[in-house]
This record gives sequence, structure tokens and C-alpha cells, in this order.
Amino acid sequence: MDNSKNKIKQAAVFLLILFLLFYIPGRIMTPKLMTDLELSNWRNGTIPKVLSEPDNSIDLLVIGDSESYTSIDTRFLKNKYGIRAYDAGQAAATVSQSYEILENSLKRQRPVVVLYETNSLYRKQPDPKSASAVITDTLYDIFPLLKYHSSWKSPFIQKHKQVYRGFTIDKRVKPYLGGNYMGKDDIPYKNKKIGQLNVEYLRKMKALSESKGARFIMYSAPSPKNYDYRKHKNLTKLAKREKIPYIDMNLYDRDMKMDWKSDTRDQGDHLNVYGARKATRFLGEYLVNKFPLIANIKHSSRSRRT
Repeated sequence: MDNSKNKIKQAAVFLLILFLLFYIPGRIMTPKLMTDLELSNWRNGTIPKVLSEPDNSIDLLVIGDSESYTSIDTRFLKNKYGIRAYDAGQAAATVSQSYEILENSLKRQRPVVVLYETNSLYRKQPDPKSASAVITDTLYDIFPLLKYHSSWKSPFIQKHKQVYRGFTIDKRVKPYLGGNYMGKDDIPYKNKKIGQLNVEYLRKMKALSESKGARFIMYSAPSPKNYDYRKHKNLTKLAKREKIPYIDMNLYDRDMKMDWKSDTRDQGDHLNVYGARKATRFLGEYLVNKFPLIANIKHSSRSRRT
């Protein structure tokens, strides 16, 4: 009997220690501390990095997947227009993850514009009402360590990335040689349908942005690998139906003087720093000319200290 009681006590102590090992680090390692100690990597480190920015220091917030933070050069926007932009995209982000990033960002920031890159609209979105999703979210709430375990790293293990306010500065060149990818008679893309759950999250992002005084705008970054004309038509219809301003930069690669032999880092999937500079120049002019709120940022930036 005594032996059984001892085993029960040992098991209880073990479970308590295990609980504390998961619970306490997740509560202590706040987003700001994770960033200050350089313990957050790119994938799950987006929210901690945005939250570590000074309050109200972001005029233009960019969200989406990796197409977002490789296409908008935040340095160029600051130097050219005085616009304090931040690329808060996340690699392989779903629309719900972009919503989560937006929701957290708006706790401390009041951007004039929220710019959403559309590629993740074609990524499958898990149903948040499913049993597995509910269980996972509950565990994440209790044990934040589980959610952000891959955000914590040793600076000696992962190679440091050159980043400026979320923008990845990548000078690698791997050309795209596939020719025109926006022809109206192109080969059908394998997944043209935008899921209803993604549309619902898009609406939530728009509503949240507008409730905080920000204009919500959709854009598609130049990317032969991820876009074609059928996608363009679907996105245009969606934007019109939801009353969201939308610009597809893939239609203007000639205007941007995009050279797919030198302006992509991975054969047309993402832009490198040279392509991003061209895309940002084009998008910056579009935003300043079309939206007075952005133009006002440009005009007031000289008298504002960042």
C-alpha cells in the first residue's frame, strides 16, 4: 500500500514539474523579451517583432505570406516618401494567421493603411471550429510555449538575416525564364478557387482595419510562380464584391521595368532586393496618387520625428 502511495506521489510530482516547465516559460517569455534577446526566428517571430516597435510608429502595415515581406522595400518608402512602413508578413501564412498578426499589431499601432498581399487567399485554411482546432487553440492559450516553440532559437544556430522593418534584403539572383505568365489563354492553375473561410477572414481583416481608422487595400506582388490571369480575374471579382481597393502588380511588370532574369531570387517565386525596389517604387506612386491619406503622410513626414 505504501509503495503504491509513493508511486502516486512521484507521478503527481512529475506531472506538476512537467506542467510548470511548459507553463512558466510561456508566461515569462513575453514578445518584447523574445525580440530583445534575439530569441525569435522569422516564422513565428513576426508578432513579437511588431509588438517590439515603438507605439504608433507604423504608417503602412503590410501583411500576408512571404510574397509580402519580399516585395515591399520599407527602406525605400521611408527614404522616398517618409512613410514608416513595416512588413509583418509570415512565411506560408494562412489568412487567419495574417488576421492574428493584424489584430496584435493594432494593439499598439495606428497605421493609415493596411496592405494585404493576396497569395495566401489561395492557401487552404483549417476550420477553426473543428475539434482539433479547438483543442489546439485551448492548449496554446494555456501553454504559449507550444505555440511559439519554433520561435525560440540560439543565435549560434540560425544564420542572421538582414532585415529592415520586416523587409528581407536578399541580393541572390536566380532568373525566371518562363516568359509571359499573365496571358489570357494561360494553362489553368491547379487551384483557382478561394475558400469561403478565407473570404470570411478577409472581411474580418477589412472590418478590423476600418474600425481602427486604417484603409484596407489588397495587392498582388509580382510573382510568375504564384499568379496568372485566371487568378487575377478571381481576385478582381472578389475585391469588387467586397468593396476593397485592389491592384495586381503582375499586370504592370513592363511599367516597372521588371527584368525576370535579374529581379527574382528563386526563379519567379519571390523578388530579390532589386525587384522589390522596382515594385515598391511603382506601388508607392500608386498609393500616393490614389489615396490622399498616404499623400498626407508624405507631406507631413518632414516635420515628424521617428
